Amino acid sequence: MNKFKQTLAVAMFAFSSVALANGVMMEMFQMNKHMGAFNRAQTAEEFQESAKQFLVQAEKAKNTMPASLGGDQELFKGYQAGMQEVIDEVKKAEELAKQDKLEEAKTAVSRLNGLKKKYHSEYK
Repeated sequence: MNKFKQTLAVAMFAFSSVALANGVMMEMFQMNKHMGAFNRAQTAEEFQESAKQFLVQAEKAKNTMPASLGGDQELFKGYQAGMQEVIDEVKKAEELAKQDKLEEAKTAVSRLNGLKKKYHSEYK
């Protein structure tokens, strides 16, 4: 029984380490999913809901250091600044959607792909 508990504890520790290491990856996956939803939104309300969910994931990602940075705090500051730029763009688009300007909101988030390419090349 004791050996089982030890094995279980080791397995849980290993799983939690993998989950933490992949934490940013999951947030990025969710952000990408919501980026697609921006363009598919048929109403300003749908756009706002996607923006809200995107922003939750983006804030989580901003506060989690990607494993690719190897613990480098200076790189992490740059990464966080890039994430903040992405967050600011989505917030601007969200405000347009709140004003029922769906097409303008969609145009505003079209810049995200460029930011994604820029920051992925620097920090991925």
